[in-house]
Amino acid sequence: MRPTTLLLLCLLFVANTAHALDKAQADRLVIEADSAYAAGEHAHALALYDSVNTAFTSSGLLYNMGNCHYRMGDVAQAILHYERALRLAPGDVDVLANLELARQQVKDRVASMPTFTLGSWWARFLGGSDPDHWARRSLWACALLFLSLSGLLFVHHRTGRRVLLTLVALTFTGTLVSTALAYTRQRDLARQDEAIIMTPRVDVRSTPDAKGVVLFILHKGTKVTVLQEVNGWQEIELANGAVGWTPVGTSTVI
Repeated sequence: MRPTTLLLLCLLFVANTAHALDKAQADRLVIEADSAYAAGEHAHALALYDSVNTAFTSSGLLYNMGNCHYRMGDVAQAILHYERALRLAPGDVDVLANLELARQQVKDRVASMPTFTLGSWWARFLGGSDPDHWARRSLWACALLFLSLSGLLFVHHRTGRRVLLTLVALTFTGTLVSTALAYTRQRDLARQDEAIIMTPRVDVRSTPDAKGVVLFILHKGTKVTVLQEVNGWQEIELANGAVGWTPVGTSTVI
């Protein structure tokens, strides 16, 4: 074996070992954080969860961070982390329950626009078991499609070819559908247009300047959709369809 190849293998081994140690350390920190939370040491638990979140993240970790913020009385941060957890695990009943509990303490009561009846079911279906759920299935479907096409080169019996052609059609359809769902899922994870108001009180104005007419007032913890940014101002939309302008920096992206 060449020295260069041996060196590369050694470096790869060290890198993998370091990553494994980091993951093991993260697991220990989560266990310690869980114990601190159970003991009522919410600030200490939050600091431990946050240190893990810098390298690894998951719906469960964000959910636990939201619980810490909620126990510490920071409802806006709790909502922010519950929303982030929900994005990774759409339809999670525990996250939804705690998110609704936190929302009840927000001063603003914003009614949502009418939504599709099966919206929550579709969110769970699209979300899958994890962020890579549909990406893995698209790869499996593509592999089965390749095997089915390869089988046509070797199977010459009429019945066998009919079965393979049916399988090709099914796997081709499955590949298209799962790939489209994987793309939709990743696009949803990457979106940066939803935010939580973090300022105690925000005047929402009719134009992107301090002289604009105040249309309504928002308070800490309210969820908004950011439509655009112009000269230090951002145009936001509420769940009820109301639109206005607020200074950039008054909200944090989910």
